[in-house]
Parts: sequence; structure tokens; C-alpha cells
Amino acid sequence: MAPDVRQQQRDHPGLVDLGLSSNRDTAVAESVVVHALLEFYNRAHLDVLQRVHAILFEGDTNESESNDVRR
Repeated sequence: MAPDVRQQQRDHPGLVDLGLSSNRDTAVAESVVVHALLEFYNRAHLDVLQRVHAILFEGDTNESESNDVRR
């Protein structure tokens, strides 16, 4: 699932930074998304989304650290 999310982020950069795709403040956009997630997804779905986020974030951190070590 993580590779699909990475591709979606490349195809739609506004998904990564909600402030870029919103006419409102970033905090408002993030609040709306959180409320929508809680409304439409059950705990199991949210758990999967949290795990994917952790994989993506950990992967980005590890890639950055690997690039720093290579320099």
C-alpha cells in the first residue's frame, strides 16, 4: 500500500501539504481531513492508515539519513 500512496503523493502534491491546496489556513484544512477520516473510517481502517503513514515517514527519514551518510 505504501508504494501506491507514494505514487499518489507524486501525482497529487497537494495531498502532502494541505495548505497548498486549500484556500483556508493549513490548520483548518487538516482539521477538516481529520474529521472526515474519523467520520468515514472505522478503527481498523484508521490503524492501517496510521501504519502506512509510519512506514512512509520512517522510509523518508531513513532515506534522508542514508543520503547524509553517503555524502
